[in-house]
Amino acid sequence: MEKINAMKNYINILLALLIALAPLHSCTTPITTPTPEEPEGFVERVLEEVEFVNAELEYMGDDMGEQLSDGWLLKLYTDMEIDPAGNPIGPGAVMQILLNVPYNDSQEPDTSLLRGVYTAQNNSSEFSPGTFVNGYIHYIDLPGERLELPDATFWGDIAEGSTEMEIDLVDDGAVQISGNGDQFTIEGILVGNKCLKRKFLWSGTLEPKSYVEPEVPNSTLEDNLSLENLTKLAIQDRGDYFALRDESYRSLLLFLAEESIDFEWGKPIGSGKLLRIELLVPWDWDATQGVPEGTYPMLSRNLDTSIDRDSITPYHSIPGLPNCFSYPYWSGAWFVEFVQSEWSNNYARIDSGQVVVERSSDGSHHIICTLCDSSTTPLKVDADIRFDNYINL
Repeated sequence: MEKINAMKNYINILLALLIALAPLHSCTTPITTPTPEEPEGFVERVLEEVEFVNAELEYMGDDMGEQLSDGWLLKLYTDMEIDPAGNPIGPGAVMQILLNVPYNDSQEPDTSLLRGVYTAQNNSSEFSPGTFVNGYIHYIDLPGERLELPDATFWGDIAEGSTEMEIDLVDDGAVQISGNGDQFTIEGILVGNKCLKRKFLWSGTLEPKSYVEPEVPNSTLEDNLSLENLTKLAIQDRGDYFALRDESYRSLLLFLAEESIDFEWGKPIGSGKLLRIELLVPWDWDATQGVPEGTYPMLSRNLDTSIDRDSITPYHSIPGLPNCFSYPYWSGAWFVEFVQSEWSNNYARIDSGQVVVERSSDGSHHIICTLCDSSTTPLKVDADIRFDNYINL
């Protein structure tokens, strides 16, 4: 019993010593704070605003031909030196953005239409006003190499002393264009494939350069035209020209020409006036027998210049194809005056009317053309000619 009591006293003394020494230990051992772990994955950088100092603006007009929006190409640059080849030398940045701006009927670069907010297009087929075209790579195959050029909307960083851009194709964000008179402010935040937000600002005067080609008229006539000296008739059998593959019609191409016009490989040569006509005749017609008698009203073209398949039937004529000038691109009905085998500035696309063909027992043709050109206020193009002979081309 005494041994047990002695052991208890020993343990109590030992505990007392440990308690007494504890403060001394806490004073001599440094207290360390755990280091926070570095976050894993993507770390968004601090958003810094890039201030551009130079701007270029190009007006592309209605390059889609839909009268929905006009394309404007804006290029912004930071202050950089330029090498002899015209390339900016870093350090710096370049931003290009292709804007879909409200359509302008005059197809003139009216910068007042630029004002507004632009966001990324929903898909590659959307060109609604108030959007910008997402960036993409344009590939050009050359002998032994393939060029990859950024297009539409992108951001390019240029390292110090370099002219090569590190490209980030932009597909998100917003751009605001504001200002009064000829003074503009362009600012926004864009996001590209590298998931980096890029905030930017530019202020100044915009001087656009237009790349819209002047519209070439489809008719240069200033008055009604009566063709009285067409003495030569040439006929070319073009078979199933529209490739319907149902033997439902045959296409005959007619040239009603002045005597000074000849033909080489089916192409008019020389100097003089001619009327080009396309007639649809029955499939089993033999073109060596000329043109079958009948009335050939002219078909209509759709807005996209096509002709409905169901209307391509015998005893119709074909209107001229818009904006396709000169051999071999012209199609349908045209009046043209040639000068040394080239189109002159005296021509007209035929858009409506009819052709009447009468045949005599001797095989001669009496062709009566009552036509109108494609002018806003149509002008008449008439011909009433008898042809004793004809040429098969």
